[in-house]
Order: sequence, then structure tokens, then C-alpha cells
Amino acid sequence: ISKPKFHFLVHLPAYIRRFGPAIVFSTERYESFNHVFRLSCIHSNRQAPSRDTCRIFAHQDTVKHIATGGYWYDPTVK
Repeated sequence: ISKPKFHFLVHLPAYIRRFGPAIVFSTERYESFNHVFRLSCIHSNRQAPSRDTCRIFAHQDTVKHIATGGYWYDPTVK
């Protein structure tokens, strides 16, 4: 059983003043991803939403890979 360490919260304000924002506890990056996920669910056919979401993410990742100059290795080309 894991018990949370709430005593750490007593020291958190001093750590923030000394070291800056508590990056480990930041959630903005992950919460902004909710918008992308929600949009992919809206554009689903509602028959297989998990499959549709995976296909949308795979397509987005492929486009990102090509747009950033990525390539696929082809062992037949010398």
C-alpha cells in the first residue's frame, strides 16, 4: 500500500520560491492534449471509437514524421 507524503506540501512553497515552478506537478501539457483527444472522438463513427482514435493519431503521427523531414529506411534501395 502506497501512502501519499502530504508532509511534502508543507515545504512546497519554499521550494517554489527557491527553485521556481514545480515542473514535476505541472499538468498543463497533458491537459492541452485533452483537446486533441476530444476532437478525435468527435470525428468518430461511434461504431469503434477506439479504432477510429488510433487511426487518427497514427495518421497525425505520419504527417508529423514527413513534415519534420523524417524518412523510412528501405533496405532494397542502395
